[in-house]
Amino acid sequence: MTCSSMIQRVEIDTFALADHLGIDFGPGFTVLSGETGAGKSILIDALEFASGGRADRSMIRSGADEASVSILFKDEEVSCESSTDGEILFVRSFRTNGRGYARLNGRLATVGELREASSSRLAIHSQSDQQLIFKENVHLELLDSYGGASVAAALDAYTALYESYSRVEQRLKALHLDPETRARRRDILLYQQNEIEQAGIAKDEEETLLKRIKTLTAVRDIVAHVNRALYELESDDDRSASGHLKRAITELESAGRKSALLKELAERAALVQTSLREIIFELDRLQEKLDDRPEALEEANQRLVFLRRLQEKYGQGLDRVLAYADQAREEIDKIDATDLELRQLTEQRQDLSQAIIEADARLYSARVYAAENLSRAVNRELSDLNMNDAVFDVSIESISREGGRFHRKPHLVRFLIRPNPGEPMMPLVSIVSGGEASRVLLAIKTVLAAVDRVSTIIFDEIDTGISGKTTTMIARKLTSISRHAQVLCVTHSAQIAAVADAHFLVGKEEKEGRTVMTVRQLNHKERVAEVARLLTGRPDDPSSLALASKMVKGGIPYV
Repeated sequence: MTCSSMIQRVEIDTFALADHLGIDFGPGFTVLSGETGAGKSILIDALEFASGGRADRSMIRSGADEASVSILFKDEEVSCESSTDGEILFVRSFRTNGRGYARLNGRLATVGELREASSSRLAIHSQSDQQLIFKENVHLELLDSYGGASVAAALDAYTALYESYSRVEQRLKALHLDPETRARRRDILLYQQNEIEQAGIAKDEEETLLKRIKTLTAVRDIVAHVNRALYELESDDDRSASGHLKRAITELESAGRKSALLKELAERAALVQTSLREIIFELDRLQEKLDDRPEALEEANQRLVFLRRLQEKYGQGLDRVLAYADQAREEIDKIDATDLELRQLTEQRQDLSQAIIEADARLYSARVYAAENLSRAVNRELSDLNMNDAVFDVSIESISREGGRFHRKPHLVRFLIRPNPGEPMMPLVSIVSGGEASRVLLAIKTVLAAVDRVSTIIFDEIDTGISGKTTTMIARKLTSISRHAQVLCVTHSAQIAAVADAHFLVGKEEKEGRTVMTVRQLNHKERVAEVARLLTGRPDDPSSLALASKMVKGGIPYV
């Protein structure tokens, strides 16, 4: 299931120039602006770091031992996998000794798990990776994403046939191997089968272990509190509550011989002492029942690590591990294949070959149809972005099946462009102009936004190298994308800033003799002044402020 998420809050601690920052974001379109060198790129770097990007010591603020960044996503659909109460929290830390940690909703995770979990929620188009969309190895995935259910169904059918064909091919090769090789193969399979069977995997064991680890961890904390409570209530130390109360009763009883009131108070204190003994008794019973053995938690953790190591070897999910054991057992049973099996497999391979060819043709047709629609849609967007003469096209080529070879990815997909009339179609990477690159990227992202599984998109200075009417068009496109996804955009453009739903200012200030980065949301008056600065560089100029006010008030990106 695909989650519909948005970044709700970002916290950055001792990361580059940031000391302690907390930023709350809302849905829709948000812009961030500031003077050159204010630290806007630091915010992008922090988000990339927290979502599984690179890490190095230069990110750690001078004088600090570690840098830490957290991102809180709010899932609109509470049932999204891995979310708790509709929220998922990414936390990552990196220390000066080169070590660090990552957490997902409080659970320790690998950087790879952070990257995987963020891939369906967050796409960052920074200046360093803005060219990613121009790399041909992502074009196939983008086309299939745009193609939707029809391409997905054709791809699933082809992939299933290809995997069946590959298994038959592998089996045929195994049957034709020499006896020594087959014997070695049998030994390996037998070892793997025994390893899985001897593991004694129970149904839903991983889920049960996770619950047990959570319970044991909680029990450990409870026992610690109970022990401290018992110590305070009834320790051998004279300072315990029982000791104090006992001495107080003795004093009151002595005084009660001379005062009816104090005698009554002594009796009431005795009742308190009885209640206290009952509490101590109940705590003792609870302490005996709670299993706080350190070895119990260690055993559960070790078992979980062992099961996950098996999954790394034999497939994710214990069901796949057990299925692998079944497959190994079946292959062992067939290791001495007969001529009949060879004939059956040969016939099966022939049938699968024909089926794959037909499935390939259906997949090719579905992709061609999607490519034609994608090309038309992107060309419309390019026209809106003042690239009227540019032509975008999606090229699809079938990979040769020479020698009867089939391929898991049977088609080569490339995005091509002809920036000007009379020029040949060229790969996207051939675009030299930064302004053209930004517009092509935005055109493609606008078209894909409605079908894109990523629900938060960050653009870092997508307005680089453009101005005037084109900037206005880009502002409108960003607004369009924000109807389908949360959009954050670092910009130097007044036109783009004016149409945003929220505006943050990134700056620097001196604090205790050191420079720190600041990020704050602007109110209406401050926003008008910042748009005026972006327009003319003069935030106090009356005419600049007047135009900026019109732009912000109307949400219209005047040229």
